Amino acid sequence: MGQERGDHRGGELTTGKRYRLTTKDLVTVAMLSALGGVLSTYVGYLGNLVNHIFGVPFGAGQFLAGLHVVWIVLAVGITRKRGVGTATGFVKGLVELFMGSTHGVVIVLVSLIQGMLVDAILFSNKAKADRGPIMYGIAGALASASNVIVFQIFFFAGVPIVLVTMITLLAAASGMIFCGWMATQMLVALERAGLVEPSGVGTPKDATGAAVASRWQKRVSAISLVSVLCVLGIFTVGAVYYFFAVYEPPNPGSVDVGGKVGNSYSFVYKDYEDYEIIINAELIGSVTHVPPRNYTGIPLSVVIGEANPNPDATKIRVRGTDGYTADFSLNEAMADNLLILTFEHGSYRIVAGNYEGAYWVEDVASIDVI
Repeated sequence: MGQERGDHRGGELTTGKRYRLTTKDLVTVAMLSALGGVLSTYVGYLGNLVNHIFGVPFGAGQFLAGLHVVWIVLAVGITRKRGVGTATGFVKGLVELFMGSTHGVVIVLVSLIQGMLVDAILFSNKAKADRGPIMYGIAGALASASNVIVFQIFFFAGVPIVLVTMITLLAAASGMIFCGWMATQMLVALERAGLVEPSGVGTPKDATGAAVASRWQKRVSAISLVSVLCVLGIFTVGAVYYFFAVYEPPNPGSVDVGGKVGNSYSFVYKDYEDYEIIINAELIGSVTHVPPRNYTGIPLSVVIGEANPNPDATKIRVRGTDGYTADFSLNEAMADNLLILTFEHGSYRIVAGNYEGAYWVEDVASIDVI
């Protein structure tokens, strides 16, 4: 690999160790991958919440897509090493998978491709060192938009190209904002704190070699930094609340059934296999379509009937591990022969043949009668 040289030429680090990661680099990759992987569950929950509350028919949750990529961009900006984006994306995807992502192993591929795109756009040492919002924004935009394309290939069969294009553009705009603005401002803050190498490319310097910013640059930077801190503060508070009050750790073995019932219990599929039925249903979601196929499961009426609902109960609330919920009328659910609880690929899922895709809750954690 050659002997490392410490001089900079035209903003590029002239070193033979452009790919060799130091211990500090590895720690950075590990920390940002873990943080991004864990918080992706929360980001996904926020996106689903927007779609569910407002009933937006075109995947509005993608306006947060950039928050899935910002950790990869930060890792590249901090380490300024080639291949870091790919490594961070891969590890982040693994963390998301083991956190119980509803997308399964596909999420690893999604995150890996995002990292590869960030590496490709910020390939040169100068692009990484400049920390320019345009190049970082382009990297974030392409990486964020790529998740829509991958999901289109694996999940979004039958969705009109116009709809996919709208979602892709929304994801790209999110990546441009969060990676081109927020990530670069965070890097500036880390630079001023002495935690990362200063860029200094194209910036006037004093006699000691330190970068000198104009009064206007300092003012704009300060305003941007305060804005970033406010966004991070709100995001952090929301994340803490989510993980302590909303999120339920995956428990693939059972589903808690309770609420206004006379007999709260933990539902285990194998105990009710005598009630198993097969239905044919078609999933029609806001951005997902699965053609009619057979599903095997236990009628939700059996699951609820075992709990003995109270006379004043009116609804059934199904909650996923990520906090997402769907409500059904108790009377309608008890008479619905196309509403079942399935157990596939190690997790529970609601199949609702008479309802739109928003009611097909994945990774079911609990069912409450209310």
